[in-house]
Amino acid sequence: MFKPRPRIETLPLEGGPPCLVVDDALAEPGRWVELAARHAAEFAVDPHAGHPVRRLALPGPVLTQLDVYFSEFLREPLGFRRVLDAQGWLSLATAAAPRPSRASTHLPGQGTAVFSLCLFEDPALGGTLFPDPRAGAAAPPLGRVPARYNRLVVFDGGRWHAPDIGPAAALSEDPRRGRLTLDARFTCRRRAQ
Repeated sequence: MFKPRPRIETLPLEGGPPCLVVDDALAEPGRWVELAARHAAEFAVDPHAGHPVRRLALPGPVLTQLDVYFSEFLREPLGFRRVLDAQGWLSLATAAAPRPSRASTHLPGQGTAVFSLCLFEDPALGGTLFPDPRAGAAAPPLGRVPARYNRLVVFDGGRWHAPDIGPAAALSEDPRRGRLTLDARFTCRRRAQ
């Protein structure tokens, strides 16, 4: 599923763990786009996503592969020890996020890692934005990762974040043309400080 020996870039983010970026992550990204296209009618609105999106849940064997890759290469730099639970989807954005969100857990000693892989070729559909929660919407963000086909972005979900979808983005409900991502959330035990 994934290419071996990923080259991981680190984007430092003020006040916490970095954002990790892996370009050309999947061995065959086009297969995921075609899978999404074949199952387009099965995508459903997810009211808990934090932004307008339709999703198709990933089966257990795929989640296992995501978990193995995350645990082997990405978990430790984010300050997590082990994965307790995982959820994953093929996601199709239907509108810009009205506001940033966080994917956090409420149990002591735990956190959530966000894993999002771009499966769209038009960078104008937007990457990932990390706004500064202490400042207004017009303030510069703490970080921004531009969209790129087959780019994986992984970060601590306790950070404020949003899809960086501009007002002119030509979103589509067709997985071959829309803002399609392969997403996962990993609930993890945090490393002791």
